[in-house]
Formats: sequence, C-alpha cells, structure tokens
Amino acid sequence: MDNDNKARIAWITLCKNKNNAQDIDISNQEIAIYQVHEAIDKHQMACVITHIKPNLICLDFDFPDLPDLQLLRHIRATYSTIPVIMLTVQHSENLAVWAFRTGVRNYLVKPLSVACLLEEMTQLATQFNPKLSKPRMNLLRHYQIPPEFHFISPARLSKRTLSAINYVEAHFHEKIAEKEMAALCGMSVFTFSRQFRVEHHITFREFLIRYRITQAQEFLHNPQITITDVAQLSGFTDTSSFAKLFRRYIGMAPSSYQKKHAA
Repeated sequence: MDNDNKARIAWITLCKNKNNAQDIDISNQEIAIYQVHEAIDKHQMACVITHIKPNLICLDFDFPDLPDLQLLRHIRATYSTIPVIMLTVQHSENLAVWAFRTGVRNYLVKPLSVACLLEEMTQLATQFNPKLSKPRMNLLRHYQIPPEFHFISPARLSKRTLSAINYVEAHFHEKIAEKEMAALCGMSVFTFSRQFRVEHHITFREFLIRYRITQAQEFLHNPQITITDVAQLSGFTDTSSFAKLFRRYIGMAPSSYQKKHAA
C-alpha cells in the first residue's frame, strides 16, 4: 500500500535528551509516519499540518516544560478534530489530568514497546476521518498548566549560553558562580548577564534555581530520601531556604510533594 492510501501520523520529537526519544522503527501496512526531529513553534506546526495532513499527531516528550505544554494546548485549540497522543517519561498525575482535560486522546508513559505503540496509533489513526469529524468547542484550553512545569527549557536556550547550560546540567549539585559561567562562554560577567536576560527574560541565577528545583522534584519521587538529602543533592546548601524556594515555585512543601508523588 502506498503512503497516499495509508493513515498519516505526524510524529514530533520534543525530547531535550534524544536518548529519551521513543523508538518508532515501525513498518506497517496501514499507517505512514512522518517525523519531525526539531524544536517547533506554532507557526512551523501549521506548515507541518498543511504538508502532512495527518490523521493523528504524536508528541514525543521526555520532561515537558511550559513552552512544550503551550504548544500542545495550541495544537488542541487549533486542530481540534485531529486526535493527539502524548508520550513522556514524566510520571505526573497532575500533568496527565491536565492533558486529558486539554483533549489529548492518550497519555503514554515511556518506555513503551513498539507493539503497544503501534496498536494505539493504528487504532486512532485509522478511525479518524477528517471529512466526518466535527470540531469540538474547545472550552478546555483555558485549564492552567500545572505549576511544576513552569520552567524554561534548556533545549531552547541560545547557543551562546550552551556551554553554561551544559555545565549546569552536569554540576547543578555543586557551587556554581555566574563569573565562572561567563568565562566559560567567553564573555564578561556584564555581557553574559545582559545577554542571558535579553534572550530568556530571567537572570542566570533564576535559571539555576529553577533547574535545581526540577532536579529536586525527581529526587522526591523516592519515598526513602530525606528532604535534607534532596536539598544537598540538588545544589542547595541550606534545607530551610530550599524548602522556601520549592514552595514558591511548586506551590507546596517538599514533604507534601514527596507524599503525593513518591512511588
């Protein structure tokens, strides 16, 4: 069967770490998969939809951030007749509830077997007929994105700051000075600070705090770990200040988050 007669799937990979991308080496008589491996905004999405005319959209995340979820919400609001599958390694009840409320047809936690994924995609893609589908009133797009996902994505940062970002990812648990990051990027502290703020609308210090908070969230999924250990492992020197910052960004105490999300 040629691709013109197959159900079309737009597969969009939005993983920051490509090692977390889902394996889709699939050969099937009923579906044709069109892959997009680059960061994509809503304008580029319009080009993808126009070109592919998909029967199904698959969004492959690892740990989605605010821009990722805003894009997903835009897709559901703009292309409400096309079913969407969301794949992620993020175990989050809040995110799953938000996704379903936003109109996502299925929320799949990776890793997935190819057979399981193929069955899900084939069923949704072959059932969808754009000529028969009627747009739904999208009253769900105003649901607030869960606060724990309001973080900047390292994958979207400028290449001029990439060395600093890579360093933070590898050494977030250590003491990190902005002066050292400026030197790493070949800039003066003033230039580095100004460039970072202009491009990302936050300071480097703010980014560092946010990144450490996201790491702390991951550690807190372990029910055996103490809050003091989480603070130290995440790069915070003081447990009290860590708890205050965590509550500020996430909206609850670290201990409450651990009770809610620990496996």
